[in-house]
Amino acid sequence: MVNAAFDLRGKVALVSGAGKGLGKAVAIGLGRAGATVAVCARTLADVQATAKVIDGEALALRCDISRTADCALTVKAVTDRWGRLDIAVVCAATESMSSAEAMTDAMWDTCIATELTGYFRFAVAAARPMLAARAGSIVMFTANSSVVGYRELAGTAAAKGGVDQIVRNCAVEWGDRNVRINSVNCGYTDHLPPEGDVNPGEGDIEDEIRRTTPLQRRGRIEEFVDPTLFLASDASSFITGHNLMVDGGYTIK
Repeated sequence: MVNAAFDLRGKVALVSGAGKGLGKAVAIGLGRAGATVAVCARTLADVQATAKVIDGEALALRCDISRTADCALTVKAVTDRWGRLDIAVVCAATESMSSAEAMTDAMWDTCIATELTGYFRFAVAAARPMLAARAGSIVMFTANSSVVGYRELAGTAAAKGGVDQIVRNCAVEWGDRNVRINSVNCGYTDHLPPEGDVNPGEGDIEDEIRRTTPLQRRGRIEEFVDPTLFLASDASSFITGHNLMVDGGYTIK
């Protein structure tokens, strides 16, 4: 028998950055777990394609999470449609891999606008109806670069570290109204970003990932989806303010 705490039937979920990659996989996973799912991203056509492969009813919306008005309108569209919002997953990224000295102001500003400011704005917008209902779960999809150093990730790592702190501080603020917020901090995944991955060593990147990760491999995409579903569900009802490292043990060294 499946534990009822993992059952998301009757729940309404909203996923940002759901047009591709991990965000899309999470949205599909939420639908399979029984949730009604709304998906959003800057490119509407991408999330319309995602909505078509989600089990059950789904809604596709355009949203630039760096814009406060976009976040508010997106959440309103969900609550207008279904009358509630139970789960929000914040997942978005920019192509900002660069050494610190080569990073331009535009690269830094774009990264921070989406991966830090956008995460905050989207989480706050999603929290408003949850706080009014005195129930809800927010999951911030981030990375283990928040706690360890990598080459060419200064901008992204700064944003991810900030997101970790948003999670902790909002958990303190919202706990009295039963709204939980946590993060999934990813390590190396088999879904490579468009700009490629940073190398944790000096040799072949795949050899170095195996050498530096105790489980000696990249994570499969479903291995990031399932922890997200756990944090979204009532199975984690006494967990808030936590940054869950899903990285094959990379950060324990």
